[in-house]
Formats: sequence, C-alpha cells, structure tokens
Amino acid sequence: MGSLLNIFIIVLSSIVLIGVIVGVHELGHFLAARYFKVKVIRFKIGFGKSLFSFLDKEGTEFSVGILPLGGYVQMLGERGSEYDPQLEKNHLSKSHSYTEVSLFARAIITSSGPLANFILAIVAFFFIFTIGIKDFAPIVGSVYPDSLAEQSHLEVGDRILSIDNTLVSGYRDINTLLASRIGESGTIHLKFQEEGKNVKSSSNIIISDWLKDKVDPNPIQSFGISPFIPSLVSSLEEKGPAQKAGVKKGDTIQEVNNIPILTWTDLSREVARHPNKLISFKVKRENQLINIPIYVEGFKKNDGLVIGRIGVRRISEFSGLPNELVVVNRHNPLQSLVKSIQETYKFSILILDSVGKMISGSMPAENIGGPIQISVLAGSAAKAGFVAFLNMIAIISINLGLINLFPLPILDGGQLVLIALEKIKGSAISESFLEYFYKFGLIAIVMLMGFAIFNDIGRLT
Repeated sequence: MGSLLNIFIIVLSSIVLIGVIVGVHELGHFLAARYFKVKVIRFKIGFGKSLFSFLDKEGTEFSVGILPLGGYVQMLGERGSEYDPQLEKNHLSKSHSYTEVSLFARAIITSSGPLANFILAIVAFFFIFTIGIKDFAPIVGSVYPDSLAEQSHLEVGDRILSIDNTLVSGYRDINTLLASRIGESGTIHLKFQEEGKNVKSSSNIIISDWLKDKVDPNPIQSFGISPFIPSLVSSLEEKGPAQKAGVKKGDTIQEVNNIPILTWTDLSREVARHPNKLISFKVKRENQLINIPIYVEGFKKNDGLVIGRIGVRRISEFSGLPNELVVVNRHNPLQSLVKSIQETYKFSILILDSVGKMISGSMPAENIGGPIQISVLAGSAAKAGFVAFLNMIAIISINLGLINLFPLPILDGGQLVLIALEKIKGSAISESFLEYFYKFGLIAIVMLMGFAIFNDIGRLT
C-alpha cells in the first residue's frame, strides 16, 4: 500500500510540476503572439491524443495531451504548421501570420516563453520568502575525518559566517556556495565563529578539481560537515533495545560509556562502535540525569560490517529543534520581491556555470537528468511540503527557461538565431538551410534526451 501511494505521489506531483512549468512557458508565447495579433492555431499541453479540447472566440484550439512531457503553441505561418482553413474561418481578417509580423515582434514572441519561466520562478520564490522557509542554522554538527572542513580547523559548534566573502544564513546558502565551486581549483575562503567565543576566525582551503568526477555530488557532505542536530530522542523503535531499557521520547542522551555526546552524529558514531555489548548511557529527562544500561544490538550492513544500534530516531522536523538551531527566512512583500529576483539570478548563474563546467569537462555529463529524475525529485519535494514543492517549481522553471535559450534548432534560442541571421542577411532564410538546420536540431535534442534518460536509469539501478 505504501509503495502504491509513493508511486501515486510521484506521478501526480510530476504531472503538476511539468504541467505548470510547460503551461506557463507556452502561455508566454501565446500572450506575446496575441499582443502582436498573430493568429494562434493551437495551444497544447502534453503530446499525443488529446484528452479534451475546446475553441475560444478567436478560433484557437486549446487541448491537453495524454503524455504530459511538453507542449507547444502553433501559430499561423510557422514552419511545419498544419493549417486548417476551416479553423481560421471568420478570424483571418483581424489576425496575422507569424511570418508577416516584424522580426522584432517575432523575437519578442519567441523569447516570451523563457521569460515566462523566469517570471514563474520569481513568483514561486516570492511566495516562499513571504510564507517563510526554514533552514538549519549554519552551526557545525559534525566534522568528517580527513575532510576539507577538518583542514579548515572547523569544530563542532562553530558557526559558519561566510564562504568566499558571501554571507550565509543557513545550510541552504552553504550548499549553493559550495556547489558553485564544484570542478574548480583554487581557494575556498571560509569565515567562522568558534563556539563560545566572539572572535571571528578565517581559513583558506586549497581545492584542486574539486568533485570533478563525482556524479550527483553532495557539496556539504563532501566538504565534511553536517547540521547541528542534538541527541534528542524523537521516537523509539517498538520493543527496540532503548525502549526495553527505559529510554523515553524527549530524552536527551548526554553520555555513552562516559564519552560526552553533543550531537546525533556523536551518538550514532559511539553506538556503532559497540555492537552486541551492554554499555552505559547518561540520559537527561526534564531536569534529571539518569544512568541507563542498554544492550546494543548488532546490525550487519551490506558490506558485511557489523555496527551497533539501539532503536532510537532523531528529530526529523524543524519544529522539534531548539530555536537557536533553526533560521526562518521570512520577509515583507517588498523584501520578498527583491529576494526572489536575487534568488532567480543566483540559480540562473549557478546552472549556467554547471553547464559550462560539463562542456569543459570540469563536471561529469552524467549529472544531466531527464524526465525520470524530475519525477523522482518532484515526488520528494511534494512529500516534503508545499514550500519545498514551490522551490522545485522555481528551480526546474529556471532550468527550462535557460535550456530553451540555448542556440539549438527547435529550441527558442535556435529560433532567435534564425531571426538574427535574417536581420543580418536582410532577407528570408532559404528553405534548404532551414531543413538541414531543423534536422540537426532534432537529432541533437533526441540524442540529449536519450542521454538524460540513460543517466536516469543508471541512477535507479
């Protein structure tokens, strides 16, 4: 039952995600065409057989296809348009063909699709910042051995202030800033405040082709830190070792075998070291300290290593964390608008930078994802909540807007190249050139999509 529900959420959320992003993209083309009085024959979301359709008073057919993987706006005079004279009846006198309007109008119509995607991202981010987005405070919860974080002399409890001279407010910022350095060589400049001190420290970490060959890298984990999550028991496994010994929900584990415990990472590490042993735990319950002996069960991992476990679970929601460990980015409408524009710009630069690195070989091309990956991400975001789903809409919308501006035939960027060539040439582009141009574009897009799906399948195996 759980698996079926999970599949249903993934399918439904991906349909909503793709439908909204593609629908807004095509709406941009549609509204621009209507503004310049270009006849729109068809506005379709999805491909294949239409589930339903209707005609508006201008004679435009609106329809939804059975395969929700794209969409298109078909205008009178476009190359490849299958124009039905009956569809145009009574409307030709007040409409123009796409080829009849000026090159400027055609450029605006073509670029309005990607522009609409950027506007959608801004709107999504606006609601996110108005509602408020919670994040882990930039406090170090663990430092992995032999990591860049260890080289920088970070310690548990330190607060990260800035990376490469850019201020950070939470782990979301840390992830974005570290992601921008993937595939690069040079220095990461880190500023932080040591726990319990007002003194600011700094460190310069040398990197060389950082995560260059890593597929789907986790920048924060690779840097060697994790958020500060206290050793507070959120729930217990029924009849597990901890519950049998008397541990209760809400207890904070402070010592394991006389070793001080500050974070959940400390707890996991120490418990894992003692499989099949009876060891002592010091637990804080309300204002009391209680010593509880617990027999640690042995658990065999896939690699054959046996580790200890006691059947306790950590806090999984921000609401259960102390206020000092959570930051809330919430702003008034004007501030939210400014922040949403900045966020859209920031992610646009990050995506373009990543594409450039994949072209240059600084990042593996296996990081390219397709419809399967989008569906999985959409499902995860939907289960995480409304704000997380809005964030996913914004990021995928930016991706679609940027990709469509690439100068490839079939894409909007390719159309803009043709318009520019026609302007320079001073006359229409020859049919023979257009035929080869579109054939090349079709082959390139099919190959790229095939490569992306291949990567998606590889992630699932």
